[in-house]
Amino acid sequence: MAKRKKLEKGQFPETKFKTKLDERGRRMMQCQNSIPNGKWWKGQICNEYSLVGDQATAVLCFRCVQKHVEPPMQRGASTKSDKPRGWKFMKEFVAPDGTVYHKGVEQPSLKGTLPATKIEVKEPKKKMTKQEKEIEAAALGKEIAKLKAQLFAETRKTKKAEITRALSKANRQLKKVM
Repeated sequence: MAKRKKLEKGQFPETKFKTKLDERGRRMMQCQNSIPNGKWWKGQICNEYSLVGDQATAVLCFRCVQKHVEPPMQRGASTKSDKPRGWKFMKEFVAPDGTVYHKGVEQPSLKGTLPATKIEVKEPKKKMTKQEKEIEAAALGKEIAKLKAQLFAETRKTKKAEITRALSKANRQLKKVM
């Protein structure tokens, strides 16, 4: 590997491409595609300047790079599987056609020997509206106030423990609603 020359500040290595300093004092160099029939020639001269470091001797601008590189592959949306969600993680899953899978790996020797796996679909919870939440919070607030009054009035230890549990439960429900 060739040794790099250590340059003084403001000195740059020789290059056959035009260089200039921008208004902030950063070094800019003309694209390699500014020389006709060069290595990166694509039939059109490029006069684009790009920011470069102090050691740079050549640069290829982003537009010329785009001409030499294929566009990125765009994948379409994947098709939805006919199997239920999480079937690969089940210890044993039997498809409706009788195919048996152990942890997502097909077991051809067991095909048709087991009944199909029944999947119970959970119904989504109904979201509460803002108004319903306020009504629920107000009701829980009244219940908490009533339980606190009972707690301060009660002298028996067992009854106090029961009221404390009920109060904790109401507080948890209130936290869920809010």
